[in-house]
Amino acid sequence: MLPAKKTTRRVKRATRRRFAILAVLIALAVVATRYETTSPLRSVVVTDVEALARVIRSEIGGGTRERRLHVAWATRNLAREKDKSIVAMACSPCGRQGRGRPVSTRQPARDDDRRLARLVLSSPGFLDPTGGATHFINPRLQDQLAENGRVRGYRGQTYRRVRRRWQQSYNWDPYYRLGPTLEFWGPRRERTGVWDPADLPWLP
Repeated sequence: MLPAKKTTRRVKRATRRRFAILAVLIALAVVATRYETTSPLRSVVVTDVEALARVIRSEIGGGTRERRLHVAWATRNLAREKDKSIVAMACSPCGRQGRGRPVSTRQPARDDDRRLARLVLSSPGFLDPTGGATHFINPRLQDQLAENGRVRGYRGQTYRRVRRRWQQSYNWDPYYRLGPTLEFWGPRRERTGVWDPADLPWLP
């Protein structure tokens, strides 16, 4: 039988080890939580509401409600066209727009983004204000990115070049513009003549 003093010392050492392990686990949990919050590229998204909310925040940010609504609907339409969930299409994992991710989900969503995403996803299709648009582009920003070439994949990709590729290679048509910086496209429609940006309808 061990002396009482040795037994007490062993108990104390075992207790200290347990507390040390617990402290390490807590510290790791805190670091993981902070990393998840501040690193949107590593965020895990499991619902279409959250994924669409991130698209809204990343693609249109603090734009008008009308613009945010149209971007959300176009994204919903694109996911349906691809027969994918929005999570699978744009948030597996979340990140910048690029190969395999047609829209950006880089920025964390806010509550107003989630409310709008929830509204769009729960609405019947006949309420779609885009008329079936599946893509959008900012012509001015596209030209700026093409000129400065700082973002990978954008050097030389002017709006005019993108527009020609979308029409000729992908068989998409421009549908309308919301102001000079947001243009919506979708599957080709029956039409006559050739579209010119100046001919696009501008929504009030």
